[in-house]
Amino acid sequence: MSKITTNQAFNEALSSLTLAQQRAVGARFIENVLDLAHQSCIKQAQSIIGKIDQISAEELENAYHAAHTVYIHTYPRSDLSPLDYKQQAEHFVAEACMHCLSPTYYDAVRHHLAERVSTYCIMARTCASVDHEGNYPKFTETEDLVKKEINDQYEILDKYLDSIL
Repeated sequence: MSKITTNQAFNEALSSLTLAQQRAVGARFIENVLDLAHQSCIKQAQSIIGKIDQISAEELENAYHAAHTVYIHTYPRSDLSPLDYKQQAEHFVAEACMHCLSPTYYDAVRHHLAERVSTYCIMARTCASVDHEGNYPKFTETEDLVKKEINDQYEILDKYLDSIL
């Protein structure tokens, strides 16, 4: 199989996967950003996603609620308090978990679950890379870290595709 090197090839490969396969790839994307999650329930939710075909509906629902709790707790406030970019990163990791765990319509023709999870993971990495010391945010490392995250996702998908073929 050829190596994925473009966003178009990445999205085409993701959209060709079944829903169960997209959840499996999504779990791997989330695993790559777990260093940004400090809440243990996010890590528990990610581990549930990795074995989603082997768990009960109750375990799935509990994992979803655990991720949702972190999502609510880390939601950026709309008041005048300063934005905490590290907390925002964890919020995006929780959102990625929620998408991976959420119920979907299996009869839908095309699912975009893994693509959405990928985007939330990239946003988490972006937020975590913002240095907010001083008066203004600094984005000096952001571009390199986001490029690395995208390339990591390409590699994760390549390895997954190799494993199922």
